[in-house]
Amino acid sequence: MKALVVAGIALLASCQDSKVLAPQAAPTRPQVTPPAPAKPRTPPPAPAAGVVTAIDLTALFPLQQAGGLLLYDVRPGFVLSFGRIPGAVSWPRREFDRHLAAREPEIRSAAQAGKPVVLYCTDAACPDARAMAELLAARGHDVSVLSGGYAAWKDAGLPTE
Repeated sequence: MKALVVAGIALLASCQDSKVLAPQAAPTRPQVTPPAPAKPRTPPPAPAAGVVTAIDLTALFPLQQAGGLLLYDVRPGFVLSFGRIPGAVSWPRREFDRHLAAREPEIRSAAQAGKPVVLYCTDAACPDARAMAELLAARGHDVSVLSGGYAAWKDAGLPTE
């Protein structure tokens, strides 16, 4: 038995001389950073609302004669055969959406040149010019409506085409 004890001590002594490795930690997984949450998309800001004003014949006539405005006749197309204000561009209210893309560059160009944009209808009771002016103002354009419409122009004896 003495031999066993001596052998055990020798074995222990040999273990103490060898390097003892520290237990290794379990392998770690690489840390993955989750992607940042997507920012909610916000629509582009709406254009600031434009202003709708009224313009009377005394202010309109000199501008029309000098070519210093952009003038839209918003009456139905068939009415043009009865006459219109010279230089007016036909843009019937029923065709607002269909022609808007073509008209907006004209309107912006007129505004940049300092020319007022004026709409007119048949007479003071016709709602079309006011309705279109409000639609344009909602898109950021400043526009005026001719007080009394084409009837006021014609009643004043001003030239027509």
